Amino acid sequence: MASAAQEFADLQKLPPAEAIAYLQRRSPLTKTFAWQDLWEDEHAQQFTVSRLARLDLLQDIRDLISRSVEGDLSRRDFMRNAEELLAKAGWWGEKTVVDPLTKREVVTTFDPARLKLIYDTNTRMAYAAGQWERIERNQKTHPFLRYITKRDERVRASHRAWNGVTLPVDDPFWLTHLPPNGWRCRCRVVAVSQREYDQGITPTGEPMNKVAPEVPMREWLDKRTGEIKLVPIGIDPGFGYNVGIASARAASLEEIVADRLTKAAPDLARTARDRGMAQWHTPAQATDAVEFVKRSAATPQAKQPLQVLGTVSPMATQRAQALGVDLTGRMVALEHDGVLHTLKSHGKPSEALRGQIPVTAEDLARFRDLFNRAKLALGDPPTAKDGSKVLKGEVILGGIVYHLAVRVRRKHIVPFTMFKRPVGK
Repeated sequence: MASAAQEFADLQKLPPAEAIAYLQRRSPLTKTFAWQDLWEDEHAQQFTVSRLARLDLLQDIRDLISRSVEGDLSRRDFMRNAEELLAKAGWWGEKTVVDPLTKREVVTTFDPARLKLIYDTNTRMAYAAGQWERIERNQKTHPFLRYITKRDERVRASHRAWNGVTLPVDDPFWLTHLPPNGWRCRCRVVAVSQREYDQGITPTGEPMNKVAPEVPMREWLDKRTGEIKLVPIGIDPGFGYNVGIASARAASLEEIVADRLTKAAPDLARTARDRGMAQWHTPAQATDAVEFVKRSAATPQAKQPLQVLGTVSPMATQRAQALGVDLTGRMVALEHDGVLHTLKSHGKPSEALRGQIPVTAEDLARFRDLFNRAKLALGDPPTAKDGSKVLKGEVILGGIVYHLAVRVRRKHIVPFTMFKRPVGK
């Protein structure tokens, strides 16, 4: 019996190689307590099962899912093998775990319903990532995509409204609305040729909807961190991104790190691999970014080269695009002058007199994450003296409001300044 992921692939005549590559790319295993702990495109770089606090079990679950996508295990096989694995390790049924954030004990449950959700979510995301790779490869012959639902009573009303929407592959709509668009979402897309698009009729005889729907956003409170995030209306929190684009960016990061390791001295490369840099969570590990900030502060006259932190998320790209600022192809980085300006202006204890909390090296090291999550607006003024675009952003995280100002250069997005204060201050 073919696995569910294999059936998806066969349905679209999609070789599973791309889907398999997506799963293999998620090689770093990350222990998380809640599903919110990895957000959107972070899933394209890491594999997790929330509240499963043993890396060996994470590895085994990931391997079982990979074997299913490859066609070696059916869904029933996965369910049976995963249950046996967890039961043997003492993780089947109810398990008491400690939340590392609150230090409170919480009861979690591993049962058939939980395994089914884990399986369906991971295989469908793998299918979507693999299909997107093929969509981009065949864009010249099939330059459009059509949204399709199952057309039954289980389809969500918001998703039903998108059935038949047919838009160019590079339309911003697909940055947030490439299925799956929620837990247990069964929607999909099909590629459409220019001839089919011109005819304007779907195989079921319905007219194509060629008008891009509006993408209204809503604020969603992450009760775990206190952060307010913007999510598209009609899409479950955490699903409002294009997994195919995220996977491609992860592959690009992998190439960057691999290239750096081949050029590094053997002892440095070996140390980097031992520390997990070859896992390419980001081109610059957090510790490296912190050291960059400290070096810049210690020797302000010795200008440091850029410290690349990673890519821009699809959501941040879309937010900037709505403001008329194109972030395509740019990397997020720390720049010597911006780091010094931030520390000089907002890194002193005296900032408390103005209701601020001093900015630390650790704050600057997580600049990419803050920027990708921030509400964006045009700077004031919107253009710097050097001609680069200026964006300002705001994000609430852990009861703290972070205010950012960034410069959009030709290849990089760098901080101009940053300050923070408690919520309500």
